[in-house]
Amino acid sequence: MAEINIKPSERLDNLECGDLKIIQDKAGYTFTMDSVLLANRARANYGDRIIDLGTGSGVIPLLLSYKTTAKEIFGIEIQERLHDMASRSVLLNGLENRIKILNCDIKNAVKSFGKECFDMVVSNPPYMKFGGGEFSEKDICKREVLITLNEIIAVASQLLKFGGNFFIVYKAERLTDLMCALRENNLEPKRITPVQPTPKKQIDTVIIEAKKQAQAGLILEKPLLVFDENGEYSEEIKRIYKQ
Repeated sequence: MAEINIKPSERLDNLECGDLKIIQDKAGYTFTMDSVLLANRARANYGDRIIDLGTGSGVIPLLLSYKTTAKEIFGIEIQERLHDMASRSVLLNGLENRIKILNCDIKNAVKSFGKECFDMVVSNPPYMKFGGGEFSEKDICKREVLITLNEIIAVASQLLKFGGNFFIVYKAERLTDLMCALRENNLEPKRITPVQPTPKKQIDTVIIEAKKQAQAGLILEKPLLVFDENGEYSEEIKRIYKQ
């Protein structure tokens, strides 16, 4: 593992996946379980090219490097500080030959890479609409400050090859918006995994796999339970975290 400078405001977290480590800011944006669940659901073939739209601290590319046999994994992040952290995490893990983190706007991704050049696109995008006013680093990650859901999905569709897969995690309350945007951009929803926080709470998140220019046909999986009735991680979550 390379010697990488860790700033005073940062910490080094263990991803509990192989020997992977990630640099996180103590006070700023940090990745959530949603990204871990998304990376665990995404399936790639040997030699695939993958791109993560809005990679944040780079957790999804790092996890995919361990969980898949993809040849190349790219992450796009518009915020310079997050891009810097993600890039150092890649170097820290010695993965610079497989993972590239770019500091650019998702809206310019097609211009940078070209159309239909990726086998898989993944994204944990901002979930909430933005009402205007001042905003922070966390707001950019959580709200549609700089880009909307429709814009992200349009870019994903253009980047994907025919038959390529798009994986996205999103809030259940905006599922209608998500499904409409997918079909409008020739991405056919093929599998939905609902995520349920506890047995007594409503499903609040969904993970969707869509395929470019595919025929209709949807599989609705049983809900993925995060915490059991005793407040402990469910068996599925323990398996994901290898506990």
